[in-house]
Amino acid sequence: MNLADAIRMATRREAVLEPSPHPTPNPQSVSAHEHEQEREEVQMVRFEVRLTNQQLYDLLNWMARALHPVMTLREAAHYLRLRPTELHQMAEHGIIPAFRVDGRWRFLKAALDEWILLQRATDATPTKSEGNPNEKEEGNESAA
Repeated sequence: MNLADAIRMATRREAVLEPSPHPTPNPQSVSAHEHEQEREEVQMVRFEVRLTNQQLYDLLNWMARALHPVMTLREAAHYLRLRPTELHQMAEHGIIPAFRVDGRWRFLKAALDEWILLQRATDATPTKSEGNPNEKEEGNESAA
């Protein structure tokens, strides 16, 4: 069962267990419409998630990285799935967007995401083969 199904099931159970959604109006109490709005604001859905220690550690690390826009060399290397030495060389040569704070490399997550998209876009564009210009014509003749 997925999360959406669990929410639907919990909502159906509450609807069956709750009394009529429109109580008899009492002049000294709030109107039925206001009562219904209050009830909608208070509704809550609870679910339980069981995680191993490693899964919990990974989840908390992901949340910390997502909340903090600046990454260290080690965090950025892990994010990009590179060795820290490779990433350090890329930063030194200006291949990847980075800056230094107190002599240590820092990486903006948004800049890394943009750089990744740019790499994907440049890899997807066809490039002309450098070499003998007649190679293309020879290939066309063999296809004909």
